Amino acid sequence: RDMFANGRTWMLSRIDIKIEKLPAEGDSVTVRTWPAGTDRLFALRYLELMDSQGRRMAGALYQYLIVDIEKRRPLRPERILSPDMVCNLPPPYPDLSPGLPDFPEFDLLEHEQSSETFIQSFQITAGTRHIDYNGHVNNGHIIDWLCDAVPLEKRGTGRLSRLKVDFLNEIKRGQPVTVRWAERSGFYSVLTADGVVFAKAYTEWQ
Repeated sequence: RDMFANGRTWMLSRIDIKIEKLPAEGDSVTVRTWPAGTDRLFALRYLELMDSQGRRMAGALYQYLIVDIEKRRPLRPERILSPDMVCNLPPPYPDLSPGLPDFPEFDLLEHEQSSETFIQSFQITAGTRHIDYNGHVNNGHIIDWLCDAVPLEKRGTGRLSRLKVDFLNEIKRGQPVTVRWAERSGFYSVLTADGVVFAKAYTEWQ
């Protein structure tokens, strides 16, 4: 609400999530989150999930952009956020590092070139139910599509243990999207249309 009043909004840019265990139905869990300062154009936020015994189940580092709504351009977060908006708590996991490793096959898709590495999984058109208050597909749906790209038979027990996502371009209502996947010591997945890469992910499954 405060951001909108000043013509700004938060947009999630990159995430890294590590999962040791997911809660079962009826489990009591504690979710904690805290701001961790800024890094270049990113505002940082940690999250963690704890079980009823205080044992960590999952942890994440999110990198947000503060975006000028009208110009759709990112703003420098340190000029907007209070310097007091930071908690000096240790990260849930020391190796959390958003941003995907280099994978040259992504470049081929960006230039509409064929890639034998990536296999088409499915196509989907962004509908009204996918759109959030920023006017584009919500990141939750994007994560669903990126995870669904990996075939069930490739997922082991089906438990996701690591998820890294880069959100690169906005997907608007009515936009058709092609979802592809590739296997390379883990799995890569990507959402594209007409030579535009909207989002890409790296996943590990147990």
